[in-house]
Amino acid sequence: MKTNTLPRVAAVGLLFAAGIRAEWNIDLSDESRLRISGFGTLGLATSDQSQAELTRDIADREGISSNSSPLSADSRLGLQIDAIINPRWSATVQAVLKDRPSQSIEESLQWAFISYRPDSHWQLRVGRVGLDMGLVSDQRNIGYSYLWVRPPIEFYGRLPLFHFNGGDASYNFDVENLNISVKAFAGEASPYYPARPDYNINIAPLWGGNVNLRWQDWHAQMSYVGTELHSDHPGLTELRHAIDQLGAAGFYPDANNLSGRYILRGTQNHFLSAGLGYEGDPWRAQLEFGHLFHGNGFVTDLYMIYATVGYRLGSVTPFIGYSSLWPSEKRPQVPSPLPDPRLQAAAETPFLEAYSNQETLSLGGRWDFYNNLALKLQYDLVHVRNHNGIGLWHTQAAGLPAPAEFSNLFSATLDFVF
Repeated sequence: MKTNTLPRVAAVGLLFAAGIRAEWNIDLSDESRLRISGFGTLGLATSDQSQAELTRDIADREGISSNSSPLSADSRLGLQIDAIINPRWSATVQAVLKDRPSQSIEESLQWAFISYRPDSHWQLRVGRVGLDMGLVSDQRNIGYSYLWVRPPIEFYGRLPLFHFNGGDASYNFDVENLNISVKAFAGEASPYYPARPDYNINIAPLWGGNVNLRWQDWHAQMSYVGTELHSDHPGLTELRHAIDQLGAAGFYPDANNLSGRYILRGTQNHFLSAGLGYEGDPWRAQLEFGHLFHGNGFVTDLYMIYATVGYRLGSVTPFIGYSSLWPSEKRPQVPSPLPDPRLQAAAETPFLEAYSNQETLSLGGRWDFYNNLALKLQYDLVHVRNHNGIGLWHTQAAGLPAPAEFSNLFSATLDFVF
């Protein structure tokens, strides 16, 4: 969807939100009914960077800069239909329109699953389900559900996978006042990823699980997700063949060492996270830590963390937050110069684009001025620690934000549910 169309669609959703109460319920029988609900965000964002765009996540083609469309990063509109067949069986479909590299039903369809509850403890879901890998991972499109204008980029920006095809099983029980929920899931995914050239990453299998603990206003979660890549990027395959040919001709002795770094097919990635949230009155707070292990030779393993504290003053909740993303090792390098300068640049690019090291300090406020509407303002001070990595940034220029260079981001969103 073009960026000048998406805000109009989001504005239509906003009119619905302002004119009606949240959720429509249509009774079909004594046990069955349809529940229709929606959500959306009309967002504005800009920064003082003109040559580099900070992306909301690495699957976005456009990011935030003084030259990018201010409406594209955060604006979105979602619609969800729940069909409750009886107390045990239900079906859910959710679609989200937003600015994305590939506009298709396949990309817009976030959830499409059948749920079965044999009793009050078990729930089984089969179909396309949300990937539950963090405190807000399956709510990232629903701006109304969290305090910030967008989830912390240093944490969720490197986690572009929103859903998968497969199923999950969860079991919950109470120990006095403590509610415990254990979930396991498995499946596959094929997200569209902007690269040169764009391609669909074939992830199969995907597996994981999490444990959630809820006590009064507290919520803790520990998650694990594992993936195996079942496809190679065509650009990396071409690069690998060129290096292998140089090695076979005797022009590059480090060919085997370098070429093997660009293999994606068959590699595994693992993500571990632990989070703690508090949503009481007047305080709200959230802390989350993650470690991302990459199984290939050109993306370094990453640590990520964020913390946010807000204090509710009537209908206004000011907040402060900090988030950070840093690698566990130095950026990989080409072991020795290649004889062709163009091939040398091509060999350096994957190392450059995959390396991240930055932190952000955020100040903002949320104003819940109507039942289902919230206005948010946020300022972000972004510090890029390294000059030899692109990571969460997109740039068309030769240079990047230099080490110790700070960027200023200004954002405003109008979030709604209906």
